[in-house]
Formats: sequence, structure tokens, C-alpha cells
Amino acid sequence: MRVFAYSLLVLAIGLSACESPKTAATEVGDETVAAPPPAQSTPNQPTIVPANVMSPSEAQNPSDPPPGQQYRLLGVIDPDMNNIVAFALKVPRDWQVQQSFKRKWNGAIPSPQVYLSFRSPDGSQQIEYLPAVEYTYADGPMAQNMRAQMQSMGMPRMESELPPMPALTYIKRVLLPTLAQRGLVLRNVTNETVLPAQQAANQVTKTSAYVDGELGNGRRARIECRLSQQTMQANGETYYAWNVIPSITQTNADLAASYAHAKAAQESITMNPTWVKLNNDVVQRGQRANYQTGEDNLAAQRRMTEIQRQGHEQRMADIQRQGAASTARYNDHMAAMDADKAAFDARTNSQDQQHEYFVDAIREKEKYADPSTGERVKVDAGYNHVYTDRQGHYYGSNTPVNAGSVDWQELQKLSMKQY
Repeated sequence: MRVFAYSLLVLAIGLSACESPKTAATEVGDETVAAPPPAQSTPNQPTIVPANVMSPSEAQNPSDPPPGQQYRLLGVIDPDMNNIVAFALKVPRDWQVQQSFKRKWNGAIPSPQVYLSFRSPDGSQQIEYLPAVEYTYADGPMAQNMRAQMQSMGMPRMESELPPMPALTYIKRVLLPTLAQRGLVLRNVTNETVLPAQQAANQVTKTSAYVDGELGNGRRARIECRLSQQTMQANGETYYAWNVIPSITQTNADLAASYAHAKAAQESITMNPTWVKLNNDVVQRGQRANYQTGEDNLAAQRRMTEIQRQGHEQRMADIQRQGAASTARYNDHMAAMDADKAAFDARTNSQDQQHEYFVDAIREKEKYADPSTGERVKVDAGYNHVYTDRQGHYYGSNTPVNAGSVDWQELQKLSMKQY
């Protein structure tokens, strides 16, 4: 269960230490560079938008940008909100860019999923930002008891439920195995680095770490994750909401130089306040809808509990009535046995058949026959109906059972003459 949501922080805090919100047009060096024009797309589908905002003269000579203008500003477009720019960041001026923006839904609450890829003109360098992964976790007596109950019932743990961990631990324990499953294997891992933690707004702690290694294509690579964690305590329980934004920097040349471009992009992120407000409105509506759904589910559970309680009381009353009837039948049976035994003692020329019958009666046994096989069997007396299953087990009941529904066969009680 998501205790509190902070999807708005995924982009602004998870990627970088954002400054105060600015517009999508931001000064770079000595000039102002506008975000790219909106692109047409289908809601909730990935949007691939080439982001080239160079002038024709710059495009003719991309390797020699004017002084102080090494980067241009990229506007990341939200196709679900009329292609508005959600946030902007700096990318190398002559690099090709791809961006994808879609949403993942937790009930009615959306979580932006942004993918960015920057590639140098000769293809020797590439920086990728993978979509954010969000986790929640609760710790305390109630949470531990609930997890134990789910485990005892064989219910699997939700993928989004994971206790928080340091950024470097996450890389080695979660991120690298996940990338390997997708075919991106990092070999000869070295340079495990943990960057200083930072405090952000809303009691959010930001940490990051990276490792270096070699990919299957022979390139050097730096796998980094930027982790944001928010903690809340209530009613003796501790609740964690945290997210991770992974990035992959790879190059044929100087890895540190390529990573400098990734760092410049991270540190330049600026949010569009208009988009922030629109997205926040959607999140708040989703939270209210999820809350109402939860209340409706609780009300339905209370109604079901009351129905079950009433059914239990009715079953107990039926059992008591059946017990009283069974006792009365038992007393009648014992009285009949006494009468039969007296008659038996009075008859001096009894047959073996009669003798067995009364012996069975004394032993509280009765003989039944299986009409399908002719096999006869003695069972405990006192039941109006006796059944057998295919494994040779016998069942007595004072009320009839639909034997066909359970693959049983009802036996026929034999009278004294039929012994």
C-alpha cells in the first residue's frame, strides 16, 4: 500500500539538485535558447523527439561552437498535456537526442516515466537516462505481521515493495543484475564511488553512486544511480518512499570527459512551473480517487464480514438443532435395541442371521450394502445416510448429501431379514 506519494519529486529531485523553477527557455552562456517545438503523439505512448536547436551556421560546423556555448537547452515534452515542456536540461550542442515520456499508474496516481538518450555525432559517446523506478516500504510491528501473514498464505511480495538501501548497494544488488537480464552486462567492475549525500525539500535525502566497467561492445561505461528517499513515521510504523533514476555513460575514449556531459545535464535541470502545477493537479485527483476506492473497499469488507457473522450464527443454531435431534434419535435407538434384545432373548430358535443382527445392534453397528458392487460393510450406527468414496472411506450423515457432486455412493441399510 502506498502510504504517501511524491511522483513530482522523481524528475526534479531524482535527476539533480534543481534550482528554483524557471521557464523552458533558459540562458546558456550569452544567448537564450528556446525549447524545441511541440511534437504530436498519442497519450500514454512513448514519444521520440529529435531535439536539435542549432542554427544552420552552427549545424555546418558543430565541432567548433562559439565560446561558452558548448551546450544547448533541451525541452522534455509531455505528450499527455498538449506537448507542454515538463522540464529542460543542457545537452552537448552537436549531439543527437531522443526522448520518451509516458506514465505508469498506481491506481489513479500517475508516475512520469522519462527516457533520454544523448549521442555524439560520431557515435563514440552515449549517455542514457532510464525511467525512474519507485519503491515503498513499511517497517514496524503491524507491517511485519502483515508480511508474515502474506508469506504464510503463499502470497508473493510486490515488486515495488523493497526496503531502502544505499545507492552503491542498489547498483550491485538490483541495477546490474537487471541490466544483465536485458543483455547489458558490465564486466571488470572497478571504481566503486559513493557521492556525498544531500538534503532536499520535503525531508528528502538524495544520494548517488556509480561504478565503472567494460561493456560487451568493448566500450568503457559508468553505471550510475541517483536515489531519493523520503521517510515518515506514524502510529509506531516507519514508512519509506524512495526512487532511483539510473544512467549509463559509455564511450570509446575518455570516460571522465563523457561523464562530465552527464553531470552537466543533471545539474542544469529546470522545471516548468506550469507543467508542475498541471501534473500536481492530476496527482492530487488520483490520490483522492485512490482514497475513495480504499474507503469503498473497506465498506465492502465490513458488509461481507457482517454477512459472514450472520451465516456463522445460523450455522451454529443449525448444528445445535441437529445435535438435539441426533441425541433424541440415539435415545430412541437405544430403547429399540433394548426391546430387540429382549425379543431376541425370548426367541430360543433364533437364526444366525438374527444373532448377527442383534450383536451388531449391541455393538452399535449396522450393516450396509453398496448397490453398485454388492459389497457389504458394517459401520457405526446412528446415521440416517451412509456414503462411501472411491478410496474406501465411509461417511455417516443425518441429512442427505448430493453424493454425485462429491463422487460418493450412498449405501443401502440392511434390515434383519436382509442380513
